[in-house]
Amino acid sequence: MEIEQQNEKFEWAIYVDATLAGLAILIPLPLVDVLFEWIFKRRMPQAIAKRNGRTLTPETVRQLNRGQFSCLGCLLWPLELVWLLLKRTYRTILYFLTVKEATDKLSYYWHRAYLLDKMMERGDLDNLESAALAAQALHQVLESITTSPLTQLAQEVIGNVRHILRSSWRWLRRRQEDEMMARTRSQMATAWRDLSVYFAQVGTQYEQQLDQLHIARLQASLVVAEAGSETAVPPAPPLADDH
Repeated sequence: MEIEQQNEKFEWAIYVDATLAGLAILIPLPLVDVLFEWIFKRRMPQAIAKRNGRTLTPETVRQLNRGQFSCLGCLLWPLELVWLLLKRTYRTILYFLTVKEATDKLSYYWHRAYLLDKMMERGDLDNLESAALAAQALHQVLESITTSPLTQLAQEVIGNVRHILRSSWRWLRRRQEDEMMARTRSQMATAWRDLSVYFAQVGTQYEQQLDQLHIARLQASLVVAEAGSETAVPPAPPLADDH
């Protein structure tokens, strides 16, 4: 399928929380980096909705921000927290080990911000039923993306990052942009002009995934309806006429 090339417009308001979520891993304080990533990740849906003149219900935000959860994962959470602390402490000592993970996260959150914005424009989050399928399509597309042209840009941005904790804190408190954030914004705005075709491909992938989910739901509904009609109690036969 041929993708129509468009000039992808860069809007910092859409990508600022995504950028800070991805860069949070560079904060050299174990678990503080996790906290800031969590904060900026959860801010993304409402911030992008506001940019599009929309509001999201708490249930829709929950679906968009959901992670992998299970009873077993809940029981193992204390052990995972200890392991995460040790891992982040070790990574702080050997800083270069952080770069690959930070690159992947930054690319991931940029993709997420782009798709959230597209979902808002399409109206996919306007009601709970459609939002549930849209959130599912979002998660599936993000999980399928392993490499992208955004990786190189993420590496360039990370190479210029300094004092990320201070920058993040200023943005949270006062929406104040410092030199690091201004430089990052400029880098991204320049690169976005060359990423139009790629973003169009990602958008098409999301639309196709959403269509497949709609079809699967429709087929499941038809199966349930057919099963219900087969098990329905037949009407009682008419009483025999004594005459």
